[in-house]
Amino acid sequence: MTYSQIWNNSGNEAEILYLEQQIEAVKKEIKRAKAAKQQEILDQANRKLAELEAKLDELEE
Repeated sequence: MTYSQIWNNSGNEAEILYLEQQIEAVKKEIKRAKAAKQQEILDQANRKLAELEAKLDELEE
């Protein structure tokens, strides 16, 4: 593996970790919104979760 490939892989790993942390934070936000019956916040959080999961899927491929 070349240095460039190693560098790119480590960058992806950091981004994957960041996205995973963001996904967990959004899931907590979804739980809070459900508990407070805040539909607008829930809808926004669900959209954000879908975006983050799509980005994560792209990086993991």
